[in-house]
Amino acid sequence: MQKDHDPSVPPTRWLGSQITKLLIKTRITPNDISWTKLLILLPLSFYFLIQGKYLYNLIALFLVVLGSILDAIDGEIARKKKLASPAGAWLDGMSDVVFLQVILGAVAINVLKSTGDFFWLFVGVAAIIGQDATNVMGSFFTRDFDFNCYSGSEEFRKKFTKIKKISLFDSFLKNIIVPSNFIYTFFFTCRYLFLLGILFNHLEIFILLFAITINIRWIAMFYLYFKYLQERKTKFHTIEILREIGTEKRSKTS
Repeated sequence: MQKDHDPSVPPTRWLGSQITKLLIKTRITPNDISWTKLLILLPLSFYFLIQGKYLYNLIALFLVVLGSILDAIDGEIARKKKLASPAGAWLDGMSDVVFLQVILGAVAINVLKSTGDFFWLFVGVAAIIGQDATNVMGSFFTRDFDFNCYSGSEEFRKKFTKIKKISLFDSFLKNIIVPSNFIYTFFFTCRYLFLLGILFNHLEIFILLFAITINIRWIAMFYLYFKYLQERKTKFHTIEILREIGTEKRSKTS
């Protein structure tokens, strides 16, 4: 069981469920929605973002929000129509990854046009690399510990809440891999920084903050996973809990 600590998720799912009720009796499939997001919404979002104009930025924001809603719709349609498949799940996941990468690149071009400073292209590349590295590290955590690094793991939280005294650094490590409050969610999920960057017309702040925080995240995840593999006693509860969960999973599969 997983819990979301992102306040934007419930309204997005609710709106998606309302649209799903309209689409459920049609011939539209989950893959149709994924391809629509990838082949129509993504190019349009990219086009409007690279124009570097405030009105176009708002249009791009609307398209990105629409993409988030479609992301909620395709999964629900797959469940209700019983059309879930490995290929569909892969397409859905990859469309999310590609969408975010292209948007980050478009933001970097947008800021370059606004400032004339090529430094922002390097910031954009740093943000994309950081997100890619986070995705890679997240796949290791999902494989070895059975949890999603965005929506989390109820088992991980239960084990962590039993600990009475937790250092600030240990709490930081725990929230790096499973954000459990709005502050960490705000910086790691991109959408809030993007929203504020668009509305206040300061996308350079968005891309810079995201590049910094996402790279901090994957480096911390790399450190945690490396320490987990070393199998040495450590004072950090986060690492010990990961070892406990990993051991339990291996015992179940052996």
